[in-house]
Amino acid sequence: MNENKQKTDNTSNSTVNTILIKENKIIEQIMDNILMSKRELGVTLFPYDQFFKSYLIEIKHKYLVIDSLIPFYGNKILPKTEYIKINAESNKHEIDRHFLTKYKDEIVLGEEHNFLIYKPEEIVLIEKRSVLRVSTNDSDMAYVYIFYKNNNLFYIIRDLSWNSISFASEIPIETYYPLKNAMVKFVDKTIRMDLRVIHSTYAGGKYQTGCSITKISDNDRDLLINFMLGIERKNIRSNFE
Repeated sequence: MNENKQKTDNTSNSTVNTILIKENKIIEQIMDNILMSKRELGVTLFPYDQFFKSYLIEIKHKYLVIDSLIPFYGNKILPKTEYIKINAESNKHEIDRHFLTKYKDEIVLGEEHNFLIYKPEEIVLIEKRSVLRVSTNDSDMAYVYIFYKNNNLFYIIRDLSWNSISFASEIPIETYYPLKNAMVKFVDKTIRMDLRVIHSTYAGGKYQTGCSITKISDNDRDLLINFMLGIERKNIRSNFE
């Protein structure tokens, strides 16, 4: 999927894995699944920032038909807003699907009010993780040293969990490539692990690269987890200051 982007989210919620889908065939499959499963939609209107619930009724060539919006106080006519954010959550797989679109037209059938919106050109899949993931910063820096195709490379780690790390590289790194005996340094500790590249996507002038940890000793994993918990404790304290 060359048109698709996958990255580890490094914003306020760092415990998710984000995949940007831009391939038309996959988008069609996702929309079909939402329609067939009758998945409830979350609809956010911009710039009003109002949240409603709705359902996907029909998929047309260039447009989608959604049901009238349902706030807590009953159905509401959709205002002609600039942007609309649509969410469709799958509890079974803990994946949230969302996309931005625009209002096209209102469809009135008797007392029913449905809405025509543009079909999305891209869909974001947000996979919720069940493990702690933390982002590094200036006071808690971590670095990774890897050997890749006869090159010794050194990168600052962006975020990490007990089973994965991510960093930005100047060169693309082959997906599924095994990075044996990688060295991770933080504070006064140095640990070693084997990694496997999950994605390496060009964004922001660099290749955002995520790796799973395929092999690590129990002692090194304990050191890694203690480092992560130290960052998490600081984050918790700062929220109460």
